[in-house]
Amino acid sequence: MAEIVLTNTGLAAFLEASPEFRGPGSRRAADAVLGLLALRGADRATGLPEPTPALVRRLLVEDLPAFVCAAPEELAAYPAVLRALARRFDGAGRAGVEGVIGEAADDFERAMGDPGNLTWPRWYAQLLRADGTDPDDPAAVRAWLARLDGPPVPDGVRRADLMGRTAVADVLLAEALTRAYVRDAEQAPPAGPVLTDHDVAQGIGTVAAALLDRWTAAGLAEGLTGAYAHLAPGPDAFPHLVLADALLDEHLDYYGDPAEPLPPPEEAADPPDPEGDADLLAAAVDALADEGTYGSEAAHLLYTLYQRGCSAESVARRAAEFEDWPVDPALEDAPVRVPPPASPAYTTPTAGELARLLGLPGVNDTDRARLDGPAHELAAVVDRLAATALVFRRGDAFGLTPDGAAAVRYLLAVRGVAVPDAADTTAWDAPTLVAAAAGWPPAVAERVLGEWLRALEAAPGDVDEQAWAELLGAVGRVNAGTSDAAATRALLGVLDLSAAPVGALRRALADPVAGARAEAALRARGEDVDPKAVPASARALDVLDGLPGKRGPLESRRTAFDTAAGRWPGGSAALVAAMAAADPHETARVLGPLGIAPP
Repeated sequence: MAEIVLTNTGLAAFLEASPEFRGPGSRRAADAVLGLLALRGADRATGLPEPTPALVRRLLVEDLPAFVCAAPEELAAYPAVLRALARRFDGAGRAGVEGVIGEAADDFERAMGDPGNLTWPRWYAQLLRADGTDPDDPAAVRAWLARLDGPPVPDGVRRADLMGRTAVADVLLAEALTRAYVRDAEQAPPAGPVLTDHDVAQGIGTVAAALLDRWTAAGLAEGLTGAYAHLAPGPDAFPHLVLADALLDEHLDYYGDPAEPLPPPEEAADPPDPEGDADLLAAAVDALADEGTYGSEAAHLLYTLYQRGCSAESVARRAAEFEDWPVDPALEDAPVRVPPPASPAYTTPTAGELARLLGLPGVNDTDRARLDGPAHELAAVVDRLAATALVFRRGDAFGLTPDGAAAVRYLLAVRGVAVPDAADTTAWDAPTLVAAAAGWPPAVAERVLGEWLRALEAAPGDVDEQAWAELLGAVGRVNAGTSDAAATRALLGVLDLSAAPVGALRRALADPVAGARAEAALRARGEDVDPKAVPASARALDVLDGLPGKRGPLESRRTAFDTAAGRWPGGSAALVAAMAAADPHETARVLGPLGIAPP
């Protein structure tokens, strides 16, 4: 079968005219290049597929990195084949093709070496070459496969990544084969069809496997779908990917972009079998799907626990949020104390404790009784998850165990969500860190920012003035002029400015955002500060951010604004103008409910 598929690609004529490509690696390159061009619909009126700039770029950066394995020393053969092919065609198109080959050469090499593009056949073809196995000897390839104990994976790549990429590549190749067959059947090309009826009757999957054997290693694809299928597990081996998809959906609901990073867990773990742990969580979530009001919220609970840096949450507070109680926004993501082990039975916190947890001073015993049923129901869901030993509950507190955090991190990473660890975040530059931390719960942002500053200490206790200066400056620059500017400025409130070096604070005085905060920190230490050193924009933002929040009583917000306006040069109109110039989005949001329209 491998010898008869993809006929009429002009391979024999090309090799006859180009003897330099007759070696095994070069011949494989010529076969793949001509075959893929023909499959993608290149004109074969002359007997050879004519490359075009668009086809060449697709071939180099998409098709070859999906279907072909080549040793590093063989990579140059693929652009060389394209150049030799282009020289056989006259006209302006030839210059365009040669230009694209040159432009895409680096992208081609990067794509061929990118672990994210590996499929099972491409990965094993690399390994067997590295072991000295002849990729053109099917018996040697089968013997090599027989010696493997299990599916090894490259560093930084998960089995599910290889499986997913393989599944995508299989679909792409099957689609290309089907379209080529239909295209030739609808209008017979002078050179003859690329695929015969006999080829297609064997099955598109069989044809695809035969091509992959030619382009990776002889007998490899056949072995990985046959006797050695356990070495290339497919989707059925990854039942936890359903939960991974649910967690991705949660992340997109929160942030809208998988590239928006989540905070690292406070306590890292490196469990031996994160896939097995993920399977346990997925089975528990699946079993809870139809269990009461909160059973379907199990995936959401796991995501939010990770999203808060894996700090412990309160069952009662989460139940109150599910029941639409007006929980204080400042407490929604606040960590809770984990009590020592006690009776496993759940008890709803007292009215006084609920008032503290929820930020609702008026909570009484009647309110507690109203929340008791939902809290017990949610606790039962948590306990079902805790049976995996990857979630815990102690009293009203619950959270992810270190192994549970690692399992959720694995599930998120499998679906492309950015999940840095502490080593990653401490290596970021200040703007990257600030951009990420602006979307994290305040307590988590405080922890990670503090870890970043400590990591840059020249010696224990030796605070890095430059690091502080960069961080304070980044808070003002990142997201400036956008609707996210206020959330970014809020990071100034989680930084312990009393620990900042005096030099860094003095450098920040002139900052249009952080200047007023730096001035206050310096004065708190008894330092002299020239008031003229602080820009009006920084003072206006300090007033704006100090007004009662969006759920605060409008009367208190009005009183606070009037008080500040009374001290502002030029009064309320001048203050509003300064606020609007510094942050029009937050000014409209905060002052709009007071009937104050920015100029």
